[in-house]
Amino acid sequence: MPDVLAATAARFLDDACEELGLPAGVHEWLRASERELTVKVSITGADGDVRVFTGHRVQHSSVRGPYKGGLRLDDSVTLEETRALAQLMTVKTALADLPFGGAKGGVACPAKELDEAQREELARSYTRVLHGALGPDRDVMAPDMNVDEQTMGWIADAWAGNGNFEPAVVTGKPLELGGSHGREAATGRGVVLSTLHAARREGIDLADGGRVAIQGTGNVGLWAARLFAQQGLRVVAMAKSDGAVHAPDDLDLDALARQLADEGSLDGLEGADQLDPEDLLGVDCDVLVPAARAGMLDGDGAGRVRARIVAEGANGPLTPDADEALRERGVLVLPDVLANVGGVVVSAFEWLQDRRHERWDEATVNDRLRERIETATDAVLERAHEQDTTARRAAYAIALERVLGSARARGLLPRA
Repeated sequence: MPDVLAATAARFLDDACEELGLPAGVHEWLRASERELTVKVSITGADGDVRVFTGHRVQHSSVRGPYKGGLRLDDSVTLEETRALAQLMTVKTALADLPFGGAKGGVACPAKELDEAQREELARSYTRVLHGALGPDRDVMAPDMNVDEQTMGWIADAWAGNGNFEPAVVTGKPLELGGSHGREAATGRGVVLSTLHAARREGIDLADGGRVAIQGTGNVGLWAARLFAQQGLRVVAMAKSDGAVHAPDDLDLDALARQLADEGSLDGLEGADQLDPEDLLGVDCDVLVPAARAGMLDGDGAGRVRARIVAEGANGPLTPDADEALRERGVLVLPDVLANVGGVVVSAFEWLQDRRHERWDEATVNDRLRERIETATDAVLERAHEQDTTARRAAYAIALERVLGSARARGLLPRA
């Protein structure tokens, strides 16, 4: 729902600018993208004819460093959605104090209907038409929806062409091409790290098998489930768009993952009750992780939530009405720009390893990720308490102050 995501991102930026007391011109400067590119992406169809798709790359901010952001392939991709996601990336990189700005890319296409050869052709076509806008010190792409590490390998190769291969041009690529250990699990791991650290700080007891419900069974949802379980929590419910399951004591996550891989469905999972996907919101749990699409939890749905912590694994899963309704009920909402920042943090680590010609082991990557996540969580919650505001507004305020500070130091904006 790109219209919902764009409206949500705009509202949260507006709220943050109001909280910081920023003048209208500075607000507009933060909102506007530096550059927006719309391109033609063509491939050969199954019938041998040419198929043409529309692609986008929005480069929102390079004030703090090269543009950084994922690429998604999906029928839902629009310029409006891509613009909102690029803005979120600027906030995320600044909140995590990474030397990057924000960008996002996408191609509006039926990605799941394309065979491997067509996906490769599409990735290479997209890279070719954007070649001059990309680069390890200009714009560094990463995988997002319907994009995997192999796609990033194709993009890196297409960008190199007949020249020298530069692994730092993309992140989230195979280990054989300079990818990083820990990258696949990084976003889900960040959700778990931020949730557990926030719970400790706020005195929310998740010991002795705290219960978790997760909306979404993609990369983020499945990794978050596994990692919560490793920490001794019980994942009691999971949902995807066409079904949900609930087991009050604990789901068998290995069986769930196998069934998803084999059948693509949660129907009939042994040891679990079937739920309507919308009913997952009302499951009795301590932590709710919306890790599906934007706008999945609105004001009405917020009234059914029984969790004490909501950690946004997806981008923009809560509408502003839901955010406000949960705040009024005293539910701690860990916003997307904090809770799911793990992916871009480890992407930054990958870029750094490539530039330094280093290779970190997985324990090192995870330790450094934990440090970043816990530092950011501490800063957000301390500011939220000091200024009697929400974690989301505190996170945005910290990030925007860093962006504005860099812009003023560079002379791009007048000193306050």
